[in-house]
Amino acid sequence: MARIRILHLYSQVLDLYGDYRNVDAICQRIKESGLEVEVDRPELWDDLVLDGYDLVYVGHGKAANLAEAARALVPHADDVRAHIDAGQVFFVTGNAQELFGTSLTTKDNDELPGVGLFPYRGVEKNEVYVTDMVATPVFNATEVFYGFVNRTAYLQGPNPYPLFHNVRGPGEGLESKGVEGVLYKNFFSTWAMGPALIRNPFLMREVLSRMLGSSYRDDLDFSLEERAHKLVVDEMRRDR
Repeated sequence: MARIRILHLYSQVLDLYGDYRNVDAICQRIKESGLEVEVDRPELWDDLVLDGYDLVYVGHGKAANLAEAARALVPHADDVRAHIDAGQVFFVTGNAQELFGTSLTTKDNDELPGVGLFPYRGVEKNEVYVTDMVATPVFNATEVFYGFVNRTAYLQGPNPYPLFHNVRGPGEGLESKGVEGVLYKNFFSTWAMGPALIRNPFLMREVLSRMLGSSYRDDLDFSLEERAHKLVVDEMRRDR
């Protein structure tokens, strides 16, 4: 039986609002596909090995924790960029996407280098910004994404690879209006925190299909998630 491997990076310091449940949900769907799955959870002090993983997952965390994650990750920047350019699947939420830009600022206004894959920089504002988010994914204009954002930073600079268009929420104001997140090859990122993949079954399907390739099954039952998604999206549309 094929075994799928997931790397949940820095899971102790970068995890808020039940973000880890995305990994639990992915594992469940992999098992329903008749495959085995294992999850490794290296922390800041562990060696970083990306080879052999079908998914690298990075959640969001407090600004101080993110700074420590940057100090641990950036020495491996060349390897991280090479794996992403080679098509390894990444899913990154919240402020963790700051790690992959040119730099990020700490809560004390110190500037740290990022992985340097994207031309934006993360800027810490020490001001809480909370909003719901609704958007259209670039890979399927018929779908509607929704999520929740609670952040203290923003991304400054160009975003040549947006994941979402027609954004209402975090794409307005601090970022370029109307776009949010990143989709570069198989790298996904978004400000939406918590169980974004559970809330948006079409996004779960997209990530699974890229992870599993020919082993992906399109007959998995997402009916409950799809019903919940429709109820929330319809309510948001009524409240506009």
